[in-house]
This record gives sequence, C-alpha cells and structure tokens, in this order.
Amino acid sequence: MRKSAWLLGSLLILSLLMLALNPLAPTPKVQPVNIGILLANDARFAKVEGLQAGLDSLGYKRGQEAIYHIQSAQNDLNKLPELARSLVEAKPDVLVAAGAIEAQALKTATIQTHRPVVVMGALSPVGLGLVTSTAHPGGNLTGLNNYHQELTAKRLEFLHRLLPDVHRVAILGDTRVPFFAETERDVQKTALAFNLVIHTYTVSTPEEIDKTLDRIAAAQMQAILLLPGFFLEANTQPIVESALLKSIPVFGVYPGDTAQGCLASYGAPYRDQGEQSAHMVAKILQGQPPGEIPIETPDKLVFSVNLKIANRLSIHPPTSILSFADNIIQP
Repeated sequence: MRKSAWLLGSLLILSLLMLALNPLAPTPKVQPVNIGILLANDARFAKVEGLQAGLDSLGYKRGQEAIYHIQSAQNDLNKLPELARSLVEAKPDVLVAAGAIEAQALKTATIQTHRPVVVMGALSPVGLGLVTSTAHPGGNLTGLNNYHQELTAKRLEFLHRLLPDVHRVAILGDTRVPFFAETERDVQKTALAFNLVIHTYTVSTPEEIDKTLDRIAAAQMQAILLLPGFFLEANTQPIVESALLKSIPVFGVYPGDTAQGCLASYGAPYRDQGEQSAHMVAKILQGQPPGEIPIETPDKLVFSVNLKIANRLSIHPPTSILSFADNIIQP
C-alpha cells in the first residue's frame, strides 16, 4: 500500500516537472474580468481610453484579461437608469461611472446588489451623497473628486488675469448639473473680488446655443466662462465656433477644450482621470472593498492657453500669466 502511494506520488511529481520543462504545454486559462462602464455621452470616452490604458499597464489587457461593456446615454438623461440597470444585470466584476450623473444612476441601480462602483471624476462625492466621507467612503462606491465646483472660481480668476481689460463676463452653464446654484454663488464671490460684472446664461439643447450666444453678444459680454456639465462638454465645439464669430473668447474646463478653440482652460484631463481611476478599479478586482478605498483628488491639473485663438482675436495675454501655463498652443 505504501509502495503504491509512493509510486503514485513519484509519477505526479514527474508529470509536474515535465509540464514545467515543456514550453509548449498548455497553461490554464485565466477567466477575464468584466467591467461595465456608463457614459452620459461619447465626449467622455477619453476617460474610458485612460481607464483601459491604466488597466493594461496593471496587467488587465483589454480583450484578454479584461472585457469592457460600455453603455452611452448620448446626452439623454432619461436613458441613464435603464442603461445602469442593464449593466448591473450583466453582473460585471466592477462598474465604472464616467461622472457624477452616471454615478448617481449606478448607485441607485446597485442598491440591492451592492456591486462595486468607481466614478472617474465627480464634483463633491460626499455632497452628492455618493459616499459618507472622503477617507472612508463606506458602501459600494469610491472614485475621484475632480473638484469642479471649487475650480470654477479659479477659472474665473485665470480668465481675469489673461484678459485684464475684460470686465463683463458671461457664465454659461446647465441647471441640470449638480450644485449649479452653489457653483454660481462661488463665481459671484470671485467676480466681486476682481470687480467683474457677470451674468449667467443656461443651455440644455443644441437649438438653444446660437440664440443664447446672440443674447450674450447683445448684452455686450466680453468673454464667456464655461461651467462643467455633460451637455456643454459635448457641445463645446459649436459653442466656441458661435462665440468666435462674435469675437468673444471662451474659457473652458478641460485641456481638450483649448484644442477645440477655447482661449484657455484649467482642469484635470479626461484621459488622466480615467488612468488614475484604473488603480482603484484594480484594487477592487484584487478583493479590496470600495468602501475602504479613499476618494482621491486629481494627480494633475492643467492650465492650457491657445495663442492661435489669442492672435485671431487680437488678444495679447500678459507674459506673467503665460508663465504659469502648463501647455501653450503656439500660433
């Protein structure tokens, strides 16, 4: 009996050695992880690209170790709850929200399942009720606080320093965005500090863009400050084109806005937000509960200036403020 057991053990060891020495021997296949992503619109896809690049570098190669299921509401907020439910029903290993409104939809859709959610940038996750605290989120959600509410006032300050002769500024936003009133209040305080006259205008459909820009021009506004929001980010190009026809410079939110024709912008690049969020997704995939992963802040904020647009509008930004720019698009 002992001899048979010894022989069986020897054969098993020999088989394992042969398997290790044979490079052609088949290796066990690792089951890929499934990641569900919810987008309000395709303008936020740069976040997805950053997320995928980040997870690629962490060993979750797309199409191999990681399979992505992406749903976009194409700016139709009414679709978000249904799309969120469909992603949850697919039972992914982790869900990812592109922004605040997507995170709210996924949080509601995961009330019963508590499936983990990572948000790739949202203003004030605590204030929105997405998490209980920054250090200890609790629940099933964590992610990145992109500080949009706080940064809006800073954008107005940068606009003032770029355009010291401008005293009338139009604030362009969308009331559907969380904390719209609070953001407007913060901008008012900054405007008072710099003796600026500001008026707020809102848009929520493509048809309103030209009409609103006509009103801004008729009111003799000298510059436009864009507020963050899913609709405006998807329509930055037509807004800028209409403003430039009226010789009105626009200050944007993301570095990509500068490339689309804004005079300047200040914020965390979309791709960077996605890539930073990849580390939190990886932690969850490795078994760490999202409620124990602290909310992070952006690793990098970029102040970008487009001198091509400045030349087109005969604007000459002071050298002192250009020295602070992280990126300058040369004429």
